[in-house]
Amino acid sequence: MKKKFIIIIGCLAVVCAVMSAVVAVGNSSVKMSNKNLTVVTAPDQKEAMENDAFKEEEYVAPEIDGTNVALDGRADANGFNDVYRAPNIIDGSRLTYWEGSQNEESQIISVDLKDSYTIHTVVVGLNPAQIWGKRTQTFKIEASDDGQNYTEVIPSKDYDFDPKTGNQVIIDIDNVKMQYIRLTFTKNTGAVAGQIAELEVYTNDK
Repeated sequence: MKKKFIIIIGCLAVVCAVMSAVVAVGNSSVKMSNKNLTVVTAPDQKEAMENDAFKEEEYVAPEIDGTNVALDGRADANGFNDVYRAPNIIDGSRLTYWEGSQNEESQIISVDLKDSYTIHTVVVGLNPAQIWGKRTQTFKIEASDDGQNYTEVIPSKDYDFDPKTGNQVIIDIDNVKMQYIRLTFTKNTGAVAGQIAELEVYTNDK
């Protein structure tokens, strides 16, 4: 019985020591120098407010002169994944898209414009929703009069697609005459193959 009493007394002594240390630490913050404190004044807030640091300017896509003749064309590709077929790139909607076959080292997609036009601008767009996160795609652009013999118009390079800037790239072309346009993809950091939701091809011929 005496031993149990001694053990209990010892435990109480340990608990008291720990509590004293905690109180001492807590009180030490009260003695902190004002030099270590940053005082922030809250605004006079009468309604819900958004922090300026989190505000982003809404992206406004630039207007492009001319007519998008790709809408009247016919799209074809050397492959596709699942239901994401070539015609999706010229249906006027960025909610549908083409995705190349991952079994192809290069994913190739082309559009027959049905007539020969002088092209000055090409827009390659993806779905602008935030869920389509930023990615880099590598591709080149070629032109043809007959759909068989192609000439390189824009050499292969990296293009950044970012929802903050419309998830699209606008490519100026030096007024190239063509009936067929072809894009060849070799890399996509956001998927296993090249992707296009909408391909826009602009001319001032009509």
